[in-house]
Amino acid sequence: MLNLVTYNNNSRKVFIDGYSLLIVAHANELEHEQLEYLDGFIIDTESVEFAREIIHQIRNNDFVAIALLPIFISSTHQLPKNIEIHADGVVSIELIGTYTQRITSIKKRINNLQAPKKATHQDFLKYKTLAYCYTRNTTLSPITSRQSIIGYEFPFISLLFKQTAIISLLKTFEELTQQKFLSFTLQDYVHLCKSCSSNYINFRECCPKCDSIDIKAHDMIHHFVCAHVAPEKDFKTEDGLECPKCDKQLRHIGIDYDKPSTIYSCNTCNHEFQNSNMKALCIDCSTEHELDELLEKSIGNYSLTQKGENEVLGHNKTAQNSNQKSIGSLSVPLFKILLKQEIQRVKATQCHSYFVSIQIKNEQLQLLNNDVKNELAKEINGIIQSYLKEADVLATKNYNCHYILLPETTENQLERLENIQYNLNKLLGDNLQQSNNEVIIQYEKIVPEKQVHNYTML
Repeated sequence: MLNLVTYNNNSRKVFIDGYSLLIVAHANELEHEQLEYLDGFIIDTESVEFAREIIHQIRNNDFVAIALLPIFISSTHQLPKNIEIHADGVVSIELIGTYTQRITSIKKRINNLQAPKKATHQDFLKYKTLAYCYTRNTTLSPITSRQSIIGYEFPFISLLFKQTAIISLLKTFEELTQQKFLSFTLQDYVHLCKSCSSNYINFRECCPKCDSIDIKAHDMIHHFVCAHVAPEKDFKTEDGLECPKCDKQLRHIGIDYDKPSTIYSCNTCNHEFQNSNMKALCIDCSTEHELDELLEKSIGNYSLTQKGENEVLGHNKTAQNSNQKSIGSLSVPLFKILLKQEIQRVKATQCHSYFVSIQIKNEQLQLLNNDVKNELAKEINGIIQSYLKEADVLATKNYNCHYILLPETTENQLERLENIQYNLNKLLGDNLQQSNNEVIIQYEKIVPEKQVHNYTML
């Protein structure tokens, strides 16, 4: 059932199947939200400028998990195709529940990502592009767009580059293709200005002698009887066409004469020539080019390769590191040490922090073999981690017992625990036959007077 909630800070959220989606009409509304606790966005504005600004701000977030969150556009408004291309669908807010499967798929794939801890700005943009392809399981296919200076716009990656850096965007694609992270299928060629990279080019015929564009084409006439060849203007009389060489009337083309070619005359320097020169003038910056000076770039469709998928999932690392990351949680002894340190920090700074215990009760769990239990623990950790901030700490005692440390957290920020509980119940319900699953989540505020051994849930 759909539940639309209006908060005191005028933010609007939709809660559906354990997911929380923020309804946004202006980019300023994003500044008042804790985006890491959201599962997606619904753009609700008829302004093309506002919609693009909202999408641009989300997709350029420094945290990959936020930048890749699902974005939908409310069907109440008709936005152009170059806005829709960056969203995950156009939906009716009342029917957003029909998109829960897509949200689940995207969120699950986001949780699988292994973002690089250290990377240059360019490498980070490459990673985000590959990650977008992976989380959407899609091909980056361009659309024609008059708003783009190259005439084409790509999903997602076009938001990461300014219009003035469009060559860098195309170079990024070239590098990812050379590295075998993306495969390429040609769709078109574009010819760009060597100065500003625009494809708003005017092609002009001009005089080869003085470069003037004030030229005029004249048909050449070949008189069959006397074999005289001259421009048509030399044959014209008041009565029609007459050969200036033999004075005979030319009445029927194909019988008396033909027009074998064309000749140009320049109205500036009076030069006559058979072939005109071609030049290209950039409308945006007025740079004039010879045709071979234009930058030719390939435009096409880019698909994620298996090597690219391995890159975003971190499979190129050692098996040991991969194992540790897949588990994604600390041991209980180490967790106790961090909890003790947090108690001291709370005592010194008077900040707010919470200790959380998650217990999963289901008799069928005990009957599973160890491999299945380990896989289930990884799935459970993945769900929990998707709602944690970078400073939060997760520890696993066993497959059905987990602990969380939430530093710098107030009580009104604990609503994410309800989402964790809902999604864990859904995971168990989808994978276990018994319906009497019970996920018990308890939390307790950390106070300086209480030592680690006094936390009975631990």
